[in-house]
Amino acid sequence: MTIVLAVLMALFYLQGLAKFGLWLLVPYSTRIRRISSYYARDQRVISLYDTVTLVCVVAVVALQFASGMNAPSFVAGLLVGMNLIQIFFHRFNRPLPDDRKPPAPAPPNVTMSYAIQARPALGWREIIIMAVLSAWALYVIVAQVILG
Repeated sequence: MTIVLAVLMALFYLQGLAKFGLWLLVPYSTRIRRISSYYARDQRVISLYDTVTLVCVVAVVALQFASGMNAPSFVAGLLVGMNLIQIFFHRFNRPLPDDRKPPAPAPPNVTMSYAIQARPALGWREIIIMAVLSAWALYVIVAQVILG
């Protein structure tokens, strides 16, 4: 059970680190074209991704409980994660220029996504913290659990 949990978490951290890497390496025009195509299909791709991610999150929590998690450590991680994401979202408080706005009418989640893609550097502090914590977590998972 611990190895399944470790692999699932490692995949999450790899995906998170890849996302940060894409912001650095892929030009805005390419990133926003991809994002726009996801939203153009009535958000079905986003909805599917969110559903799969939610199922994986529930699986991680269930596996944590089943493997005898350290509750204070889990709760501390939950607190850190929730607050990092909230602070990250709050960084994107500048209006988007007309050439970077999503087509109207845009729901709030689309506007937020466009704002993050337009200026990911606004959340640089949170991105660095999340990337460092993700890299450390991936190292710990691989070194202590998978390679053991």
